[in-house]
Amino acid sequence: MTSELQKVADLHLIAKVLEPKEYPLQGLKSMKEKSLTEHTAVLYKGYVDNYNRIVQLIRKTKPKDANPHYSEIGELRRRLTWAHNGVFLHQLFFENLGGDSKAPEYRSSKMITTDFKNVNRFKKEMLAAAMVPPVGWAVWAWSALDDQTHIFVLEEHHNSCPIGVVPLLVIDVFEHSYYLDHKSNREKYLNKLWKDINWEAVEDRVELLQRFMKMKK
Repeated sequence: MTSELQKVADLHLIAKVLEPKEYPLQGLKSMKEKSLTEHTAVLYKGYVDNYNRIVQLIRKTKPKDANPHYSEIGELRRRLTWAHNGVFLHQLFFENLGGDSKAPEYRSSKMITTDFKNVNRFKKEMLAAAMVPPVGWAVWAWSALDDQTHIFVLEEHHNSCPIGVVPLLVIDVFEHSYYLDHKSNREKYLNKLWKDINWEAVEDRVELLQRFMKMKK
C-alpha cells in the first residue's frame, strides 16, 4: 500500500472524540452534592469514555466476521447502543434539571394539555411511568408516527427504545440516581425530582420541535 493510501486508511480509523459536558448543578432537592458529583463526574463521564473507545474499536474490526452467535463486531455494536444512549440520555436529563421555572411554560403547557388534558394528569402519568422500569428511564417525547406526545418507559437504554421520537423531558431511574440520598425509596426521589425540573429547558426543546415541524410543512 502506498503512503498516500495508508494515510486515507488511517484517517478512516480516526473517529471524532466526544468530550463530556459539565453540569454545574447546585441546590437540587432530589440529589445532594455527593451523589450529583458521582453521577456527572464518574458515571456520565464513564459512558462518554466507553462510547469513544467502542467507536474506535468498531473501526478496527472485520465486518466479514459478523454472525448471529458471537463476533467481536457484533458485541461492540450492541455495546455501542448502550454507550450512545447512556451519554445522550444523561445529557438530556442533566439539562432538564435546575433553573428557576416552577411549572411548564406556555408552549410546553399547551402541548401537555392537548395530549394529557392537564398538567396534573401529566405529572401523575410521568411519575407513574418512572416507577415502572427496574432500571431505566421515563421519557416524554413527541412521536413522528402519530404527531403527538407520549410517555415512554425505557428499560436500561438499549432495550425498548422507540424510534422516530424527540425527547422533551427525561427522568433517570437507575438506582445510582437516588440510592445514596433516598436508599430504595424511588417514589420519594421522584417527588423531589419533580421540583427540580428545569421547565425552561423543556420549553426550549418544545420550541425547537415546533420550528422543525413548521419547516417540514
